[in-house]
Amino acid sequence: MANRKPISKKIRFEVFKRDKFTCQYCGRTAPDVILEVDHIKPVAEGGTNDLINLVTSCTDCNRGKGKRELSDASAVKVQQEQLKELAKKSEQLEMMVKWKDELLTLGDREVDIICDYINETYSCTVHESGKKQIKIWLKKYSVEELISAVDDAFTRERFEPNRAFDMIPKCAYYNKNPLQWDVKQVLYLRKILINRLSYINKTQAYALIERALYQESVPFERVKTLCCTCRTWSEFKEWIEECFTDETD
Repeated sequence: MANRKPISKKIRFEVFKRDKFTCQYCGRTAPDVILEVDHIKPVAEGGTNDLINLVTSCTDCNRGKGKRELSDASAVKVQQEQLKELAKKSEQLEMMVKWKDELLTLGDREVDIICDYINETYSCTVHESGKKQIKIWLKKYSVEELISAVDDAFTRERFEPNRAFDMIPKCAYYNKNPLQWDVKQVLYLRKILINRLSYINKTQAYALIERALYQESVPFERVKTLCCTCRTWSEFKEWIEECFTDETD
């Protein structure tokens, strides 16, 4: 007589999941009935605890069936359904991997398009660090928007290619949000600093105020308050950089 080995909880769960928590004899499902795991070929006749020999059964069917086996057709049907499900899962996994690879390839192609355009149009080579920057910009702007920004940046800074490259995301932002940019506001706030402080870096002040208003979306009145209350140039820089952190968080 064969020794009956206990069926682990993990195996029982896999059987229930495979059979959709449905009794394979009468079709009733949990929680309407209590489900058990039954052997298709009884242990008394050499049946094992392999998944292919296990089937979901409700208590009533299992107790009444005794050593009676499922018909060969029923056993084969269970196995066929399991194989079909595994095949579908495998196909979907392959599709997901392929889709992910295509997305990565697409991103690289978009970077190459922009790099090639810069090289061919303005005779400038984009190095690896620049390609990484472009990849970041592509999360916010399309290829078309960045190419337009390239033209704007290199037209303004035609003799300074490094500075032109750094201006690309700024030009892309202003091209996308033309109505939000007002140079008069920036000059007005910078004038407050010039009048109040003994020293400021005018170029840096303009860039910081411009970034605060039009890239970080810090409210105008908040920036004005900083300009009116700071005591030194260093204090202004520290306060406005804290605004950038606050807006990012």
